[in-house]
Amino acid sequence: MNRRQFFLTASAASLLPGWAAAYPSVPYAPTTWPDLRDSGSKIILNFRASWSITCQIKQDIIAGLIAENPAYADLTFVDADWDTFGRSEWVQRRLKVKRRSTLIGFRGKSELARLVNAPYEQQIRSFLDQVVSA
Repeated sequence: MNRRQFFLTASAASLLPGWAAAYPSVPYAPTTWPDLRDSGSKIILNFRASWSITCQIKQDIIAGLIAENPAYADLTFVDADWDTFGRSEWVQRRLKVKRRSTLIGFRGKSELARLVNAPYEQQIRSFLDQVVSA
């Protein structure tokens, strides 16, 4: 494949709806996390990296599942950038998150469920069901 073919293919792929699929989320910030956590709503904390294919697949699956099940739309999704927060003490020691592509469900300070590096629809659906039903 030459350079021209590569750029044409990449440009065309970016126009596909599946590649642009996303779910409504709030970016993680240490200053807003306590307010979100104390709001009483169920929160999905998603440790992701923009360059990770696994994280992109997981994002697309979550978007599709939200479209299928309105109960998932009641969850608050918070995206934490792994490259920014992954090495922090809060992530490593308190939350015990060892890698990107980790989902943690919370209500208040209580952890409801956790899913690590599982870009599979059935596992993500099961995780979201656990959080919704908790």
